[in-house]
Amino acid sequence: MQRIFSLAVIAFATAQSQSPLPAPPPTPMHDITQVDAAPLGGAIAVPLPERERKKLAKYDIPELAGARQAIGPQRIDGRLPKPLVDYSATTADIYQRLSIFEGGLVVVEVRGAGGTIRKKVIIPDDALRSYVQTISPSALASVHDAELSKPRDTRRSLLRAYDGQQNFVERQFDPMATMPKALSDQIVPLQDLLRAIYQDRAVTNSVAGYMPKVGDQLVGDDKKIYKVVRVVSDKLVELHCMSQPTTIYVDVKDLYNYFIGTPGAASR
Repeated sequence: MQRIFSLAVIAFATAQSQSPLPAPPPTPMHDITQVDAAPLGGAIAVPLPERERKKLAKYDIPELAGARQAIGPQRIDGRLPKPLVDYSATTADIYQRLSIFEGGLVVVEVRGAGGTIRKKVIIPDDALRSYVQTISPSALASVHDAELSKPRDTRRSLLRAYDGQQNFVERQFDPMATMPKALSDQIVPLQDLLRAIYQDRAVTNSVAGYMPKVGDQLVGDDKKIYKVVRVVSDKLVELHCMSQPTTIYVDVKDLYNYFIGTPGAASR
């Protein structure tokens, strides 16, 4: 017997965030072809413990103010954008990577924190300038290898800064060790931006601003695949779970709170 749940009692696994959800995105403007494929075991966001949220709040950083969705290919003059900054950190159970490209494109991947998160967003020009001025080849070159604790087998961080000719300076170090101030001043803003992005459910989620059509398929935050079976007045969408007899109803403007993307690796 089919069970029908109202939106009020839908409980997807990670939708229970410890912080308030962001304001709804603008009126839907793109179709399913512009929604990213969900990664295998994907998640929308990872809520932070109270201590981490306070740590994030105490820094004056651009975060996502003025950021916009990175919908579709982000080519510049027909080519892929050039990298400006690349940061990654690996510990025993978590891998995190944040890359900043020309044009303000920021791409994040997090694995092991309750699922795989892959997100992209375009930060405003002033925020981009702030990051590349703080994290530059010359600034990174001022940090000498002798000042850094060497990375270990299960703990490794890498920071790479590029110039206009795509030459780069990089430093590798133990992410758990104390960093010299010259390096910490470059790493902290990136760590805060990384946290802000993987907590976000709106501007970094390509489901935000998506207008569903009958037949579209989406991957829920519960990792199940749902099919759109009806759209009422472009405001309410009815979806059926493909793996169990469940029907859900969601406001179109709220889909980004419950769905990650389209089936891709997640369908295997």
